[in-house]
Amino acid sequence: MEQELRAFGLTDKEIKVYLACLQLGTALANEIARKAGTHRTYTYEVLKSLKEKGIVSYVIKSGKQYFEVARPEKLLSILKEREARIRSILGDLNEVYKSAIEKPKVEVYEGKDGLKTILDDILAFKGELITYGSTEKLVKILQFYFPSFIRLRIKRRIPVRVLTERSPEAVAIHKTDKREFREMRFITEGLFPSTVYIYGNKVAILSLEKEIIGLLIEDVNISATQRFIFELLWKHANKD
Repeated sequence: MEQELRAFGLTDKEIKVYLACLQLGTALANEIARKAGTHRTYTYEVLKSLKEKGIVSYVIKSGKQYFEVARPEKLLSILKEREARIRSILGDLNEVYKSAIEKPKVEVYEGKDGLKTILDDILAFKGELITYGSTEKLVKILQFYFPSFIRLRIKRRIPVRVLTERSPEAVAIHKTDKREFREMRFITEGLFPSTVYIYGNKVAILSLEKEIIGLLIEDVNISATQRFIFELLWKHANKD
């Protein structure tokens, strides 16, 4: 009984006093304290707490205060009342929960190892990968890791569409497009200072200039916008 009453929300002292009241029926505070084995002073405090919870009430007889416990079924009605209160605010609680979930998740990674961490996350994705940016800078910065990244992507059969500058590094990779599940197109004007990967609801932005920084954003709206930009550029890019 004590274990279940504790689960109901009563403290150990409240349980002792409640069970003593249950056995005594109607009794004075000192009688309850004696039965419960609790100190009389804080027995009053416990009785007050139980009264506020609606479990104990009192009557005055000959100028003395007698306490009596409510029928055990009262515990069930208290639980039902609690449930009703929670149900009344459930909609508001779900809105708060939903807003927390839907907030964009942003992670920042620094240095070459940071970029490797992001590329490892990309390899865990199942589906088409799209990317636009500087192949030249990425290959130079990750000259030992990037070939391994390509091999693992091929092994996991992750197709990729690449939009990049016409650099010697990009042209060399372009020659093996068919066997490496890749389609590459070129932007003839301008240079990319960074590389962007879009996969699922995630966007990885790799800054490849002086400070090497990777920004990983998980958000359905941002990824959709980046995907839209990519498709616009893709239509106007050169295939050869």
